[in-house]
Amino acid sequence: CRVREAVVSTQSTGTDIGCQPVWPDGGYFMLVDTSPMGWDFTQENTGRCYDVDCVKWLTREFKLATIPISVFYGDKNRHLAAEYIRVCCAKSDATIDRACQIIRSLKRA
Repeated sequence: CRVREAVVSTQSTGTDIGCQPVWPDGGYFMLVDTSPMGWDFTQENTGRCYDVDCVKWLTREFKLATIPISVFYGDKNRHLAAEYIRVCCAKSDATIDRACQIIRSLKRA
């Protein structure tokens, strides 16, 4: 299945840079724990959850569109998903390849 291949490719790329992908049992989306990356968005002082600032940064700086997870939680539990982002793997091979190139560029030195 082409989507499964995209998930495997995206997962291994995320693992290569230190992120912790969460394997989906099915579907078009994969969760990625970004906490190992050590990205710090506190200087932006937005008052938003980390994942929201993270996806905005990835989109603005790298043209890599992802989805924050905390927006699916209520205020009381939002912190549970604050460092996870959602990646769609139902994309063309060219788009997945480009996304993997961008993700590899994010590897911590």
